[in-house]
Amino acid sequence: MISNILVNNYLRFVLLAVRRLASIQSNVNIGDQMKILNDNKQYKKVLELFDEFNEKTIDKCSNWIIIQALKACTQICDVQRGLKIH
Repeated sequence: MISNILVNNYLRFVLLAVRRLASIQSNVNIGDQMKILNDNKQYKKVLELFDEFNEKTIDKCSNWIIIQALKACTQICDVQRGLKIH
C-alpha cells in the first residue's frame, strides 16, 4: 500500500519535471529564433512569433523573449506595442 503511494508520487514528480523542462526548452528556442530574426532585421516576423507564442502558451514568457520583442518594437518605432509588451 505505502509502496504504491510512493510510486504514484514519484511518477507525478517525474511528469511534472518533464513538463517543466519542455516549457523551459520551448522558451529558449523561441527566444533564439527571435534573436536570429532581429539580427536579420525581420522585426515584424519577431513580433508575429511573439504573438503566436503568447497565444499557445499559458506560461509566462522568459525575459529573453520579452527583450527580443522589445528590440523589434524599438527598431520599427512601435512605442505603443512596446509598452503593451512591457
